[in-house]
Amino acid sequence: MTTEMQEITITEDKPLLTGQADSSKEHSVETPHGVLHVTLHGTRNSRRPAILTFHDVGLDSKSCFLPLFKFEEMQEIVKNFTLIHIDAPGQEDGAPIYPAGYQYPSMETIAEMIPAVLQFFK
Repeated sequence: MTTEMQEITITEDKPLLTGQADSSKEHSVETPHGVLHVTLHGTRNSRRPAILTFHDVGLDSKSCFLPLFKFEEMQEIVKNFTLIHIDAPGQEDGAPIYPAGYQYPSMETIAEMIPAVLQFFK
């Protein structure tokens, strides 16, 4: 049996729950190893705990987590949290092409970038 990979095009992003306003705000967060694209859903305050996400390889935060957090049964949980979605360097929508000679950061380096994101939203 041979399996082939097929290209899939996502043409429209439809929320599973209609009538809800998307209260997301996108930020470019400066870190010691470069800039990270971060999307914040909800309001950030000290009383509301945060859920921090980092997407799978080959995806971005929207394609990886939006379906999960927009799912109707998740709304009871999500309304009590602030969601902070971090995109890997260069994986956000509209990211520029890497310049010649660019060396992608290791997972250890990316992990070292996370505290700067947390400090940004503190």
